[in-house]
Amino acid sequence: MASFKELEHQGWAEKARFYDHHFAGVTRQAIDPLLAGLGDISGCRLIDICCGTGDLAEAAALAGAKVTGVDFAEPMIDIARSRVPSAVFEVGDAEKLYFEDAIFDAATCAFGLWHVADPDSAISEAARVLKPGGSYSYTAWLPPDEGWDMMGLLMTAINKHGTMDVDLPPAPPPFRFAQAAEAEKVLLASGFVSATCQKKVAIWRGQTGDDLLDLLYKGIVRAPMLIDAQASDAKQAIINDIRNGAEAFRDDEGIKMRWPYLLVSATKP
Repeated sequence: MASFKELEHQGWAEKARFYDHHFAGVTRQAIDPLLAGLGDISGCRLIDICCGTGDLAEAAALAGAKVTGVDFAEPMIDIARSRVPSAVFEVGDAEKLYFEDAIFDAATCAFGLWHVADPDSAISEAARVLKPGGSYSYTAWLPPDEGWDMMGLLMTAINKHGTMDVDLPPAPPPFRFAQAAEAEKVLLASGFVSATCQKKVAIWRGQTGDDLLDLLYKGIVRAPMLIDAQASDAKQAIINDIRNGAEAFRDDEGIKMRWPYLLVSATKP
């Protein structure tokens, strides 16, 4: 069986071309708060880890930073290179960055820890490549009981009709780094100081339940794996519940779902 890391790599490589249309509208909402936590980045050397298709890198470059982006999915890097020619993008592993010690002024990781097999190593690597006084900021999705509407709908449907005990490789605890106490503990153990955490909310909008299913299947990796690993009858019931359940979130402008996240920042002494 393929490992968690291998499946994540394969999934993002396959879905890179869909990402901007189906999911980036949510994750882009975290860019301004994330960069604001770094202060004035004009002229600073910034590494964006798990950079995806380059949204954050583009914003940082426009703010005057000298940006290097790293992602393990080559198709993501190809899109980022075409979008932000002023930045440098490389295929690389967040768990083992190939850069020298202490060469960046700032490091960011927007929702990337969710997709890393060994997120502790990714945080330690961010600390290693930062200069003394450098800043690190990441974002992580909060769990359903803190308002993640989509994940709550998905988990309710799976638990009702199917099972979480499916034939998939084990994954790291998904919400570990969205817990402020755990985040601070790991950051301090990695050599950071002055860790701060803020809860924020992004919003996804669509017009139908099928729009939500498109988001799940074209913009996310792990969720459709969980659905597709179910027995056929259970899979169809889960899909129907997601499609129909989205209507509970309809307002005058369509379907509106909350995607809350934790914004975490720390400094290397």
